[in-house]
Amino acid sequence: MGTGAEGDDDGVSRPPAESRRVNRRKGRHEASRAVRRDLGSYPDESSRIIYLAAEGERTEADYIKLINDTYRDGQGEKFFLRFTPVRKGLRPDQVVAHVIAQASSPNDEKWALFDRDSEDNRDKAIRDAMSTAAREGVQVALSHPSIELWLLLHFQQFTSQEEGRSGTIKDRLRKHPKADGFAEYDTKSGGRGKGLAGQRGQTLLGKEQTAVDNARKLVDLCPHGTCSAKNLKLDKIPGPRTETYEEWNRRSGHADGCDPLKRDPSTDLWRLLASLGIGTRKARTPGGRR
Repeated sequence: MGTGAEGDDDGVSRPPAESRRVNRRKGRHEASRAVRRDLGSYPDESSRIIYLAAEGERTEADYIKLINDTYRDGQGEKFFLRFTPVRKGLRPDQVVAHVIAQASSPNDEKWALFDRDSEDNRDKAIRDAMSTAAREGVQVALSHPSIELWLLLHFQQFTSQEEGRSGTIKDRLRKHPKADGFAEYDTKSGGRGKGLAGQRGQTLLGKEQTAVDNARKLVDLCPHGTCSAKNLKLDKIPGPRTETYEEWNRRSGHADGCDPLKRDPSTDLWRLLASLGIGTRKARTPGGRR
């Protein structure tokens, strides 16, 4: 009957077909508009694209954004760090799988960031992650015990073996007189959480050379005994299954047989910055968008 609505055999009244088509088109338009980003957030076609994923939900993402926004258009080769966020923390092996899935092709540059953190009982996941990363051509930035070590190295050296615990490192970071904004780092949520926006991020900028130098020294001091930052290899991994695990491992400056779980303390984030020309003796100058 002419009721202005279509009815199905189940007796439920529905809007006319044309109305449904209009609503679908409207929904697609609104969805497209909702995900539209500022043009400045897209990489230039000539930029070197690097895909990254991390287990952390806040600190790593903020740090990558800080580096991207500050240095990507500076002197030297342009780059764009395409960080692939997750809604919850991932295990190290899941981080590697995630960045592989997010990359456009198997030969894209990829980095996986994760911590040793003994409190999470992740030793097997780390070994699995390293093995998969070597096979699939993914660079790994392992921080032992945590990314907070990398943050602290911007202000001071730290050589104490903490066996996967971060309490002492975080305390040093909060109390360091030059670490402006970090006094309440990771004490509560919000401004007292683990984010690096605002003053914290600005405090880190300009200290990359110090952080890289301190991290390089930790490679030389590695408990294995024969590791050396001078053996760092910065060229791009050719692709999946192009290097043995030993060849892949030597890229970090660590020697054959050096167990990643025993590199205490250490952080590979310096290698990411060095590959971008940041924190080196011929460091690039800022040139990103803020």
